[in-house]
Amino acid sequence: MDDIKQKLGRHHRRRRHFYRRRQCRSRSIVERKKMKRQLLDCVAAVSNSPCLSSSYHFYPTIITLTMAADIPYSLLDGKYKFPHIGLGTFKGHSGDSEVYEATKVALDNGYRHIDTAHVYQTEKAVGKAIRDHPTVTRDEVFVVSKLWQTFHQPEHVQPAINLTLQNLGFESLDLYLMHWPMAWEFKGYEFEDMRRCDAQGHIECVDVPVIDTWRAMEKLVENGSTKLIGVSNFTIPMLEQLLAECKIKPVVNEIEVHPSFPQTELVEYCQQKGIVVSAYSPLGNPGYRGNNIPVIDEPKIIEIAKKYNLSPQQLFLSYGVSRGYAVIPKSVTPSRIKDNIHYVKIADEDIKEITEIGLRHKIRTCDPVEMFGPANDIFGEH
Repeated sequence: MDDIKQKLGRHHRRRRHFYRRRQCRSRSIVERKKMKRQLLDCVAAVSNSPCLSSSYHFYPTIITLTMAADIPYSLLDGKYKFPHIGLGTFKGHSGDSEVYEATKVALDNGYRHIDTAHVYQTEKAVGKAIRDHPTVTRDEVFVVSKLWQTFHQPEHVQPAINLTLQNLGFESLDLYLMHWPMAWEFKGYEFEDMRRCDAQGHIECVDVPVIDTWRAMEKLVENGSTKLIGVSNFTIPMLEQLLAECKIKPVVNEIEVHPSFPQTELVEYCQQKGIVVSAYSPLGNPGYRGNNIPVIDEPKIIEIAKKYNLSPQQLFLSYGVSRGYAVIPKSVTPSRIKDNIHYVKIADEDIKEITEIGLRHKIRTCDPVEMFGPANDIFGEH
């Protein structure tokens, strides 16, 4: 009997020790969660500080943190994770099934930021891939789409996003961007109506003030059609005018940025104003309209890439993320999709050298005059 009592005593002591350890561990988990909540509360408090406010919506505070796979991200509006590496889904020559599979591969490999647009004709494939994924939920993926130029008249803005949501199969969008700052005549909501041009292949602009379109977009936030709104292809003067007139500030400016087109002044301006830059064509848009930036073959670029054990393409993407903005490379090739999410922090001296080399081959690969005609010279480069 004494032996049994001794064994029971040891057993109960071990159980008490086990539960004390588990309680300590549980408390530490609770404390870590509490600290995380306190951090997010601080972010929200800072974001809503009167010193940052104008009208009733504030400049979005840019806070760069790290998410899964060590991918930095910003907190838009103080609460929405915006990963700094995303998948671009400009359709190009790709079919719907390729875009669908590419989106699934991206989700499998840790992408949580997908960029699409109504004019890309990829919204249906992107939405289906997200809805069909067995483990990644809709709430985990930050999805961006865009308002096309033919929908700038205020009465067409709500129907346009309704069509986008219908294509995606979503109740709400994460971020809706004004695709370009110029407006075109409305011809209809079908794809063939969106790029009707004259005999020379040009599209004329119509007079719809940006602020009129923007105010219609602000209503989309108010009615829950999208959480956030932003712009694309906006210059500093365009942003200054919009910021002076709007109620809800743009959280993102999606622009062309890569080593041969670093847009340093515009990137720094956006960062000063709390507007996150998202870089389309971060690799120089290879394969589109014959584009190929020669800087990628520069011996020094190859040398720097080897220093970080990266390919030149991976170096360019890490270069962008290291400069503090998001990159959205487009690919439907599984191996490239996997390679593109590999991020390494690039040293400041290497960023400077890459930029200097790139500027010797300066090129804008998405020129609105070449794409849409002389009436669309919004950058004043022609």
